[in-house]
Amino acid sequence: MVVRVKSTNEKTDANAEGSAWRPASSRRLILDAARRKLCDQSFSEFAMEVVAEEAGVSRRTVYNQFANREELYCASRLELFEKIDLALAEIQFDPDQPVEQMLHRFCELGIAILLSPESLELRASRARDRLSFQWIEEQYTHRIDDPLRLKIEHFLLNLMLKGDIEQTDPAPLAESLLLAVNACVGDDGNAESNLKQPPVFTPKEIADIFVKRLPLKNSEPAS
Repeated sequence: MVVRVKSTNEKTDANAEGSAWRPASSRRLILDAARRKLCDQSFSEFAMEVVAEEAGVSRRTVYNQFANREELYCASRLELFEKIDLALAEIQFDPDQPVEQMLHRFCELGIAILLSPESLELRASRARDRLSFQWIEEQYTHRIDDPLRLKIEHFLLNLMLKGDIEQTDPAPLAESLLLAVNACVGDDGNAESNLKQPPVFTPKEIADIFVKRLPLKNSEPAS
């Protein structure tokens, strides 16, 4: 499905959020209103006229900015994904540092990202709408799950190149760590009610468990 979404880049929107010297643009008001409504509404409940009322603008103004509710829904979610993109860029592995330290750091940052307000909103939308509006599931996988998984895989590949761990397929190991991090914050992609539960394990506990599963050279295999 192709959805047309206008850019919200601050360089091209003079009234973008943060421009204190002039009033918010109608587009900004609409996006903020859509975000508030989507905090507890599913895609099937989401309506352009309700957003217009919430934003204090006319329906015509909303339709001048967004062709339909699909486009508005996507634009409001994409702003959240863009903020998470910046946080994901902060996760960097240094293969010259101790494996335990790097994995602890990954789990710490990964859990912090998944517990951020933006991620909680996206995960709630995903749990509510993954069946009725597949776009959110596709975007969540592409923008959050896949980057986290690939970061782990690249780290493991670098460890193999250094000779720190045995040659093995990194994909299953990366998937298992990602599942552990998601499970730690109560995210199985389905149950919205679990999303705000406190983490089950600490980042260090997850990292320690994962290290024991790694095929480290000159070590006994994990039981």
